[in-house]
Order: sequence, then C-alpha cells, then structure tokens
Amino acid sequence: MLKVEILTKKKVDTFRIFASLPDMGRVGGLVSSFLASNLETEHIANIISNPKPWVNVKDGVIESTRDIYKIYFSDREKLLILTGEMQPEDHRELLELCNTFLDFCSSIGDVKRLYTAGGSLNEMLTGEPRVVGVATKPQLKEILVSSDVDTLGSEFTTITWFNGLILGMASDRNIEAIGFYGEISDKTLPQPLAAKSIVKAFSKIEHLSISTKPFDVQYEEVLDHIERNKGTKNLDQ
Repeated sequence: MLKVEILTKKKVDTFRIFASLPDMGRVGGLVSSFLASNLETEHIANIISNPKPWVNVKDGVIESTRDIYKIYFSDREKLLILTGEMQPEDHRELLELCNTFLDFCSSIGDVKRLYTAGGSLNEMLTGEPRVVGVATKPQLKEILVSSDVDTLGSEFTTITWFNGLILGMASDRNIEAIGFYGEISDKTLPQPLAAKSIVKAFSKIEHLSISTKPFDVQYEEVLDHIERNKGTKNLDQ
C-alpha cells in the first residue's frame, strides 16, 4: 500500500486542487512544481510509493527505492497542489495513487474543482504553444471557451496515465474537473513554454495574479542545453 505521511494537519471548508505529474516534455510536472514554488504554499503531506524491485547503491551501501509525491497547500488561494518527479510505472500503483490522493483531499475539506495538466504532441507547432482543454461537465467547457482555451477535438480519444486518469476518477466522485494540455513539438526535452501557457490559462480562469517569467528562464536553459549538445556532436564528427 501507498503510505500517506502527514506533515501538517489541515482542515478547510472548500478548496481547489491542481494535480499533475511529469509526462511528455515533463509539462505536467513543470506546471505543478511551478505553482508549488511560486504561490505561498506549505508542504503538508507526502504520498510514498511501494518499494521498487531494485535498490540504490552509493559507496557500497544500499537503500530501498521509493517515489515521493508531494502535497502543498496555499491558504491564500485555497489551492492544494500535488507534484512529483515521476509517474507510477505500474497501472495498479497508478490507480492506488489516484484513489489515495483523492481520499486524502476529501479528508481535509470539500473539493470545489480539480485541475490537471500535461503535454499534447504537435510536431508542426510554431509560435506560442496553444492550450487545449477537456472537462467533466458541459458547463465547464463553456468556462474553457470563455477563457480562450480550445476544447480537445476528435483527433484524441484517450488521455493516458495520471494526468488523464485523475479526471475520470474525480468525476466518479462527483468532483468537477478540468484538464489543460499544452502543445509541444518535442517530447524528449522539457517544454517550459507549454507549461507557461497552461499556467496563464489556469490563472485566467481562477483570477490568480502570478508571474510566468521563471518559465522564460527555464526555456533559455533548454536552448543552452541544445546548443551545448550540438557543439559536442560537431566535435565528435
């Protein structure tokens, strides 16, 4: 079983959730970690995975390997955030993570709405990444459209792993939910500009004032990484 480690006991009337984990282009992880770092948040809990079927070795000493999903809460924004460095590799642990997380959320108050985020591959992408969205209710689609977020079209019929499954499992518990997916052209490198577009869309819907300039710094770091790799390849030729 997954273990919930409570760092601070929290009880609130109503709150919203933003829960997303790294996916292609690490978009989901970039968004949730950005919100946790750039809003006034408190680290209130961890969800700790089952041991992995391997161990880490450092200087001849071993230690078991577990994934840790961190939960933050912003009292000012009444927003709970789940973030992490990875997604579960086993579908059974993925299901357990979603259920464990939603159980924890229900234990601290009434969830007003859940948001998630991820990447959406568009190899023909040029310019600022577009954000497409999905919702668990028709009236939520109207919120997306009024905020200039296109709804996901018929070109996609499934959304896999945490950043999709959490929407369905929230809906099963009568929690309304919205998913944002930022377009990316390369799924192998971090895509901070897609994450930036998602944060801007989320902020518009929830009337948050938050600077997205840190994403521009991350983008410059990605460009520097690409240039360094080009230089290495030229030396090898």
